[in-house]
Amino acid sequence: MKLCISFLAIALALPLSGCSKKESDAAPMAAASTPVSAAAALPDVGKVESVATQAEGMGSSAGDAVAEAMRVAILQVNGAVLDTSSIRVKFGVDLSSSKGSAWLRGEAFAAGVRERSGGVIQSMKVVELLEPEKPGQAFKARIEAQIAKFKAPADLGKIKVVVAQPKFHVASLAMGDRQVSADEVGALIQQRLADALNATGRFVVLDRSVNADLDAELMQIASGDAPDAERAKLGQAVSADVVWLISVSAMDYKRFARQLRTSDRELVSYSGGWAASHRLVNVATRQVMLSEGLAGGKAPSVEATTLGTGVDSQKVLGGMTDALIQQAVASLIKRTFPVTIVAREGDGVVLSQGGSALRVGTRYAVVAMGAELKDPQTGQSLGRTENACCEVLVERVTPSLSYGKLIGVKASLDQLPPGALQLRQELGGVQPAANVATAEPSGAAPAGKPTGKAATARPEKSEAPTGTPKSDEKW
Repeated sequence: MKLCISFLAIALALPLSGCSKKESDAAPMAAASTPVSAAAALPDVGKVESVATQAEGMGSSAGDAVAEAMRVAILQVNGAVLDTSSIRVKFGVDLSSSKGSAWLRGEAFAAGVRERSGGVIQSMKVVELLEPEKPGQAFKARIEAQIAKFKAPADLGKIKVVVAQPKFHVASLAMGDRQVSADEVGALIQQRLADALNATGRFVVLDRSVNADLDAELMQIASGDAPDAERAKLGQAVSADVVWLISVSAMDYKRFARQLRTSDRELVSYSGGWAASHRLVNVATRQVMLSEGLAGGKAPSVEATTLGTGVDSQKVLGGMTDALIQQAVASLIKRTFPVTIVAREGDGVVLSQGGSALRVGTRYAVVAMGAELKDPQTGQSLGRTENACCEVLVERVTPSLSYGKLIGVKASLDQLPPGALQLRQELGGVQPAANVATAEPSGAAPAGKPTGKAATARPEKSEAPTGTPKSDEKW
């Protein structure tokens, strides 16, 4: 009989163990087949989260001691931003008045505090409540609590920069046949510089132009119209680490006219360009961290003509501002975050910058970084040695990365550590923009070959040619 029971037990156990094995094998397969989302993550704007803390408080009554412990807990997590004196509901002070120790330790009191605080105190427990041993001594309370706290975006670990409005030396700019406000142009350049710098992903760009709108939103929280937990967002504004300043010494496109003595017609031409410099200043120390002149640019000239053809001043101004922004951002990035080859597969490479820092079709010199050198007198770093490596041709640019291929590699790159290959000067590879050329003083007399439709016009044969004015011509 025992033998039959044993066989029966074994027979029952085998199917069960078999099912168990099949189920365990199926589980990993099901988990492996679960699709992984490739959707982009939400932007990191920070969030209100819960922080655990312990605090002690003392008071003339048990309720006062607990209320003081809550106040201390909030101060430990958020500072004075969420101090009870600034919140419309005094967390549990009314709930704790004239109540005994049993009430203060109970769930009803903790739930009441959570509700009255509007989420600032998300949970609370009275861990210890000591009555005074002698007359005149205070009650002592120790609590554990979860306090609402604003967690700042991870990007705030980057350098925080404010882009100042560019400074002009004149109130208005000559643009063809009209004058343009320098302040309006400066505000436009400021916004576009901020956009281009933000697109590099290397800085946290702070915008001071919307302070009034931001203050209105914060007032909604402070007024009590929003949940009290939102008060954790108050007092979180950050200050800049550096200020980026642009000084524009020239930006114009002037009209030159000569009155011909032999007729009532004018000989008209246009020329001009821009010149600027930029500085990066440390807010805390006022130290100038970077100061550099930009290459500047010359707008396409229109040769002298009597056909009365005007110019598109808006297009000319746009071309000059485009060139200024491109040069300024490229100069800043080059000095602070040199473009680096971050990945390589054969001749194909991925570059650490995108946006406005690089241009498709452009070639750049590439160097291999060597050992660091130090000044023997000051001990300060002089930088690393650089060895010419090759060139890179940029083939595709995204907001944060660029893709290209190496040209003319002179040695094996397999043993180089990550980040050892860096880009240097631009070598060409694309036709320069129509508005960018060798910098020349603004307002120079027109010269060179004509460009654009307006420049193709020729003076009538009966008129005197351009060049040095003859005796029958005058300005």
